[in-house]
Amino acid sequence: MRRIVAATAALTFALLLGGCAMATESRLDEYRVEAERLSEELAGLVGSDGDDIVDSAARSDVGTDPSDPAWWQVSRTLDLGVATDASADAARTVSESLTSDGWASERVRETAGGTRIADGFRRDEWYVEVTWVTSEEGKSEPLEIVVVSPTTTRGGA
Repeated sequence: MRRIVAATAALTFALLLGGCAMATESRLDEYRVEAERLSEELAGLVGSDGDDIVDSAARSDVGTDPSDPAWWQVSRTLDLGVATDASADAARTVSESLTSDGWASERVRETAGGTRIADGFRRDEWYVEVTWVTSEEGKSEPLEIVVVSPTTTRGGA
C-alpha cells in the first residue's frame, strides 16, 4: 500500500512540474484576424466602403521571449466629410451596436477643449475605443476606431 501511495505522489508531482513547464499556446494570429474583422465590421456600420479610410494600421506589441505578453491593436481612421454631426452620429451607431452586443461602455476622455471625445467598450478582455469629434463648420469629421485584443503570449521557439 505504501508503494502505491508513493508512486501516486511521485506521478502527481511529475505531472505538476510538467504542467508548470509547458508554455501557454499563443493566440496572437487568431487575435489579429479577429481584431481586423471587428475593426472592419464596425467601420461598415457607418457605411465605410474603404474609400473613406484615412489611416489604417495593425501592430502587435510583443517582447522577445516566447512567454512574453503580446496583443494586437488595429486602428482605423475614417473621414466622414464635413456634414454636421457626421462623426457624432457614426459614434452613436457604433456605440449602440456594441452595447446591444453586450459590450460595457464608458467615456474614456475628452480632449481639445471637449471637442474630441473617446468612448471605450470592453467585453471578454477585448477593448474597443471609438474617438469622434463635435461639429465645427467647414472642418472634416473623422471617426477613429481602435480594437485591442486580449493579452496572450508571443509564442514560437
